[in-house]
Amino acid sequence: LGAWPVYADGEPDKPDSCVTVYDTAGVLHGRNMVTGEMAEHHGVQVRIRSAAHGAGYTKARAIAVSIDQDLYLETVTIGTVVYLVWAAKRTSDVLRLGKEMPTAKRHLFTVNALVSMRES
Repeated sequence: LGAWPVYADGEPDKPDSCVTVYDTAGVLHGRNMVTGEMAEHHGVQVRIRSAAHGAGYTKARAIAVSIDQDLYLETVTIGTVVYLVWAAKRTSDVLRLGKEMPTAKRHLFTVNALVSMRES
């Protein structure tokens, strides 16, 4: 399917096919008794928008597999901030949301995950 543009916290009206990453609720696991640092997994939702249902589902499935297999000790840059992703765990399969509006032609899918990370 090639590269699709990726956005954070909002997407433009065009192009029809894109990926947008949003923050969602995370999970707190308690405090480190030595450092006082909170152990937290940050919630992430990846939303896939596509003009064609098949292409959107295929891209969403590829992202789900990548979260399972590739997101381990990776660096991710958002704006000017670099993060080290320790690990990611999917919390959902590919979810089909339907179309943007009943009369719209673009299809929406999401994949949800919890991510353990820190700013580098």
